[in-house]
Amino acid sequence: MSVINLTPPHRHAIVAEELKELPMPLRHSRRTPMSLAVCGALVATLAPSAAAEDAKQPAYSPTGVRMAGAAKAACRTYPTTRDINVTRRMYEIGQNRKISAKVMLAMFEAGWVESWLNNLNCGDADSIGIFQMRPSMGWGTYAQLQDVTYQVNKFLDVALPLQHKYSTAGQLAQAVERSAYPYRYDQAQATAQKFINEAAAPYGSILTLWTSLGGVNGSLGGPLMAETDYRYAVRYVPFSNGIVFKYSSGTFPIWGDNYRHWSGTGALPKYGLPWTLPKWTPTSAAGTTGVAQAFERGWMYWSSKTGSKVIMPAMQKTFVKYGAEPKVGYPVADTVTTSTGSTQVFEKAVLTINTAGVTTMTPR
Repeated sequence: MSVINLTPPHRHAIVAEELKELPMPLRHSRRTPMSLAVCGALVATLAPSAAAEDAKQPAYSPTGVRMAGAAKAACRTYPTTRDINVTRRMYEIGQNRKISAKVMLAMFEAGWVESWLNNLNCGDADSIGIFQMRPSMGWGTYAQLQDVTYQVNKFLDVALPLQHKYSTAGQLAQAVERSAYPYRYDQAQATAQKFINEAAAPYGSILTLWTSLGGVNGSLGGPLMAETDYRYAVRYVPFSNGIVFKYSSGTFPIWGDNYRHWSGTGALPKYGLPWTLPKWTPTSAAGTTGVAQAFERGWMYWSSKTGSKVIMPAMQKTFVKYGAEPKVGYPVADTVTTSTGSTQVFEKAVLTINTAGVTTMTPR
């Protein structure tokens, strides 16, 4: 469809908080079972020898291929790259918990080194999942440690209190993972960042719609966060100049003046979700051209002359009865409902409907 410009950018984001209990320290059979304080002290004192050992056990081959680790040796089959569904869920949880860029990078580095960012059902000893957590060490049940949401939140519960103690994301990942090869996480930085960027990008029907509207230079502008839940089965992405919702009825945007009017005068509680794209309407009685967009509760009209105004359900039948845009024109104000009925001013008329359902049209 053609791009309809409904004016300059406006930022908006809806973010959900998730609060979890702090877990026990993660311990793998190949990792030292010691406290974080002791572990940190030993890493500091043994850094040269650890670095030398890591040099003997590089994380990557000379051609850039990740070397086999304990998990690969223990699994009959092993993936060669990330699972995009896993990385998107990781990013979404981190985003909704408002984690720092360092913690996000630490999580992706740990996931890449441990499982190539896959939810493995195998590993060294009883280690499983993205981060190769061990049920036998009290990290959770086997079923819990196969759940991506559970694993990610557990990793973050340990990492978040420690983030200010370490200068790099790799060091933070090591503080959680307790690897025998502590430098592998920093080695994975570039790869982890690549997959973070990928996970943050629009995808699916929201990507298709965003692209059709001109992408970052189009009607919606650039994405402000990754796709996430709003409520129930509704997903959304906020953009610099609007928002897109995806739910059972389809994928629909709100942008420009319509977005600002929708968000500034009631948003979802008042108007509900959009359920059409903006569509060009017949020329009004005053010669005005513009677009209309249907919401769960109301029709929003926009033109360069009248701006964005809403015809609420109480006025919709009356508007149609008196000829709609070709007869009464575009709305120049929103529907006003009081104890005596509803009134709305249009370009060529004022429409009223009282509590008994009697309607009138007064020309302007």
